Amino acid sequence: MSQSRVIVTGIVQGVGFRPFVYRTAKKHGLNGYIRNAGNSVELLLDGDERNIQDFLERLRWEHPPMADIQGITVIDTETGERFEDFVILKSRGDTEGNSIIPPDIAVCKSCVKDIFDKTNRRYLYPFTVCMDCGPRFTTIETFPYDREKTTMRDFPMCRACAHEYLDVEDRKFRAEPTCCPDCGPEYELYRDEEKLDVPDPIKEAVDAIENGKIVAIKGVGGTHLVTRTTEDEPILKIRTILNRRYKPFAVMARDIDTAAKFAYINRIEKGLLESFRRPIVALRKRAGAGISGHIAPGLDNIGVMLPYSGIHHLLFYYSKEPAFVMTSANIPGEPMAINRDEILSLGAEYSLVHNIRIKNRCDDSVMKVVADREVFLRRSRGFVPRPVELRRESIKNILALGAELDVTACILRGRRAFLSQYVGNTTRLKTLEYLDDAIHNLMEINRVGSIDVVAVDLHPHFNTSRLGEELANRFDARFIRCQHHHAHIASLMAENGIDRIVGVASDGAGYGLDGTVWGGEVFAVENGIENDFERTGSLMPQFMPGGDLAVRYPSRMVAGILSRKYPADELRDVLIGIRGFRNEEEIDVVLRQIERRFNTPVTSSTGRVLDAISAVLGICHERTYEGEPALRLEAFASKGEAKVEIPVVIKEIDNRFVLDTTELLDAVLLAREKYRYEDIAASAQKALAEGLAEIAIQAARMRGIDSTGISGGVAYNDAIVRYMKEKALEEGFGFFTQNKAPCGDGGISLGQAALAAFNL
Repeated sequence: MSQSRVIVTGIVQGVGFRPFVYRTAKKHGLNGYIRNAGNSVELLLDGDERNIQDFLERLRWEHPPMADIQGITVIDTETGERFEDFVILKSRGDTEGNSIIPPDIAVCKSCVKDIFDKTNRRYLYPFTVCMDCGPRFTTIETFPYDREKTTMRDFPMCRACAHEYLDVEDRKFRAEPTCCPDCGPEYELYRDEEKLDVPDPIKEAVDAIENGKIVAIKGVGGTHLVTRTTEDEPILKIRTILNRRYKPFAVMARDIDTAAKFAYINRIEKGLLESFRRPIVALRKRAGAGISGHIAPGLDNIGVMLPYSGIHHLLFYYSKEPAFVMTSANIPGEPMAINRDEILSLGAEYSLVHNIRIKNRCDDSVMKVVADREVFLRRSRGFVPRPVELRRESIKNILALGAELDVTACILRGRRAFLSQYVGNTTRLKTLEYLDDAIHNLMEINRVGSIDVVAVDLHPHFNTSRLGEELANRFDARFIRCQHHHAHIASLMAENGIDRIVGVASDGAGYGLDGTVWGGEVFAVENGIENDFERTGSLMPQFMPGGDLAVRYPSRMVAGILSRKYPADELRDVLIGIRGFRNEEEIDVVLRQIERRFNTPVTSSTGRVLDAISAVLGICHERTYEGEPALRLEAFASKGEAKVEIPVVIKEIDNRFVLDTTELLDAVLLAREKYRYEDIAASAQKALAEGLAEIAIQAARMRGIDSTGISGGVAYNDAIVRYMKEKALEEGFGFFTQNKAPCGDGGISLGQAALAAFNL
């Protein structure tokens, strides 16, 4: 007889791992125990040596579907004690091992069946979950993952639930969120701030929605504002409540067949929608689908998700609606509402609120298929806190805070990069406080006791930079700043495990090493992330008359870009013709700014060029949310063909290749007299993509580097990425994108962490 002590790490707590091991050990005739041990799982196996080996082999290949075993350590031991059975012991609270808390996942089919089984004691109970599904990350307070360490400790189990919880053969065995109507949380319905005494709050909420009302519904990780998809008035009212004039809203469809009636769904998108992670997926709209045009105005796609919790299934049970508008309940730049007072103050006509404390608020993840590959626009529910595994190991604990917009934090320990849930735009104090909380919660659940290095963006005025300095002082850690686009390329390299690349960092803005605004950069990195980059190319630096006003009003960028080619009097006529200014007096002010270089910074941003193209073609003259002109341009271009000749002029300036975007925009302007605007838009995107790809290829060829790639917000543009990829492959170069972390600013923290770790 032999004994072995086994430590298993990975996602092995809260995923049915202990009951699986229990049943497997019994089948192999083994005695001993299993228990959660800090942030790992510990086994003691007592039995025949061959049976132990067979058990371990099965463990590696046949674990529960939500489990992700990343390490099995086997230690031959001899306790001197013989075990007569295999048992599940109470968790141990030390920190041995390196386990990972699983993310919140969709309610499983078995639990949905229970909810609608009239003979089941959980009939129509929205909080029905089991070991295979339900909330995890949003409820956990600390390791090990046991009920008393989660917010579900507020709901002591009744006798029936306790029996299921302790029955190893039951699906709810050791399911920490398990509960029932007799002992679990409940929903309450409010009209304005008045609690309504109604027999079924959920049914009453659905009745309100069907009558055209707006209902704030507290869910798994936060709150949504919900209304019908077919009526304009309540959707416009939500826009007023949230101060979102045109920013697209997501919808939740009853099922995949319903979603296919108003959006095109390919194989990859279907897999994402139906996965247990249930993200929002950006899908191409179908014309004449019968839903309001105010849901995603000016765009050719719409964000769609399927029901992922009991409350969602019950909404559709009580309703005949095919889909609901379901958008995060937060004003721009601030976190989602999660407690009753916050929810009641939103301004919805009704509020459906449950009494579970949300420890870690977590917005919906958003994904899109770009160039036949799934990418994150927002990585949050369903994925966090699962880490991104890196090829190289950090010898220090690194904390990175991202940039300013679409912020996530990242903690790098060893090879594991733990990205926080989506936090948002840290220009607001509440969101900055949320970031601080998210960092400390991430440290707590991953047992990171100290931080050695804090990394932030190079921009001196970002709130994240100030918070980073405070945290560096708090942890007595080294403090470093990372150039924005270098962090983009580092993120691309880290998740793909590559050491040499010529990468395109293409986005709206980032603080450059020369003090100007960068955003269309080509960097060569020759010897690993730890080595500095060479700026081998960029877009032509252009004037931004009015600074931030040129971001909000793209016609100002048209003036700045074309001022390099047209004299002031001719340019004035051009600007009058594109109708992007309130009056001619404003045009004169802008022209004087350019002439005197007053409040006219310089930028090489790709985003600003796309904005200018959008303005010249009359697509968007005012940006009301991040990336709007470029997103509308992409939608508009999808209706055209790239058959208009747009010159790709590359010059050598200051020892780097520069794409002349003045010539590009002028060609767009002149093409309006001969071609369909949709074809011009498609052709302009292609010219921009081919210009950036050509610069990257030339730089790579000169340095003997065989890999190219793209990161940054422009990497969400399917047409641009496709053109760049095709050109790179035609020329014999590899082409890399990202699908483990967002390629936009939500992935900046991963790049910062990698830069900090591998520069030490």
